[in-house]
Amino acid sequence: MVSRSLEKMVLMALGLTTVVIIGVPALMFAVNTLGNITDLERAEAFATGLINETRLVDIGTTNKTELAVLIPEYVTISASESTLTITFTKEGIPETQWKDTFLHPVSLLGSTSAGQYSMTISLVAGTIEIVFASL
Repeated sequence: MVSRSLEKMVLMALGLTTVVIIGVPALMFAVNTLGNITDLERAEAFATGLINETRLVDIGTTNKTELAVLIPEYVTISASESTLTITFTKEGIPETQWKDTFLHPVSLLGSTSAGQYSMTISLVAGTIEIVFASL
């Protein structure tokens, strides 16, 4: 009778150990994945907003836009001639780019590293200037 109780306790201990060994890494992976999705969603919201606001200045809907913005982590912003590119790069997630081409050349001024900025978008001498000033 003692041996069967001991046998059951050993089997339960083995089962619980297996659950912990397999379950904890799976749970940590799930938590990490959710965090990555949130970072990507922030980047997408920022990129979409920046492109939309730049488009308004480009087509003449507004002459100048001033906004307080937060450039998310893992985001880089670049401009080449009339093309604005926002790139999200984080280990473990495929690189994602948002790119748009405008009627006017685009120029980036100021720091574009992650952080809070006052962003001004205006059309100056035929060039869209996107200026980031630290807050």
